[in-house]
Amino acid sequence: MAGSVPINAMRPAGRQAPAADTSFPAIARGHLHEIHCTVPDRAAALAFALSQSVAQGTGAVAGAIFALRAARRQRLPTLFCGDGLALLGIDPNRLILIEAGSEVEMLRAGLEAARCPGISMVLMESEGRFADYDLTASRRLVLAAEASGATILLLRGDAEQRSSGAQTRWSIRSAPSVPLEADAPGLPTIEAELLRCRSGPAGGRWLLSWDAEHGCFRDRDAGKQDERSPVPGAVVSFSRLPTDAGGDGQRQVA
Repeated sequence: MAGSVPINAMRPAGRQAPAADTSFPAIARGHLHEIHCTVPDRAAALAFALSQSVAQGTGAVAGAIFALRAARRQRLPTLFCGDGLALLGIDPNRLILIEAGSEVEMLRAGLEAARCPGISMVLMESEGRFADYDLTASRRLVLAAEASGATILLLRGDAEQRSSGAQTRWSIRSAPSVPLEADAPGLPTIEAELLRCRSGPAGGRWLLSWDAEHGCFRDRDAGKQDERSPVPGAVVSFSRLPTDAGGDGQRQVA
């Protein structure tokens, strides 16, 4: 992770995200949530996940964020950067990075972190099958989140859906942006699809564009009643955020 960058150095003083769009359901605190993505969309999914710690309000902003991943090499490595975190509204000093020796060790560490008081979010990244994450493991995470009030996000890259105790399950993809004036490249946009929700209907799909003024993702189609459908075409990269290259020369951002 890059050197610590105070939030006030990156964002205007007093800048706060506006009220959430009523059409987009907030990710509830104190629960387990799953975020599915393809490997090329991991950066978009990671930005969506990290943005939730700010979207959940001032109480969540003060807590620590535990980010865990297993030691085995990812096909497209994603590295954290202090400047990128600050653009998302997160003080890099809040982030605690943990690299476990295996996925089962990551699960154990994530469970212990979720049980600790003062934790805002536990974010675990996996890729592929993740056999150790079964129904029993998910229920343990659910109980830990309910007891401590921490939000647990499990980011699953190139993984099949399976039964779990998660409150919600999301699919995150990069999407085309809307060009700005003079055909300038638009701001990063992602497509969020709610695949499963224990407390309500699933199947909703939203286009979320980056709101640079307030430092959050906003529902681009808020207020519209038209049916949201998958967006075809080329995708926009998260080029506004700092990047770091993986071993194969491809770049991911967070």
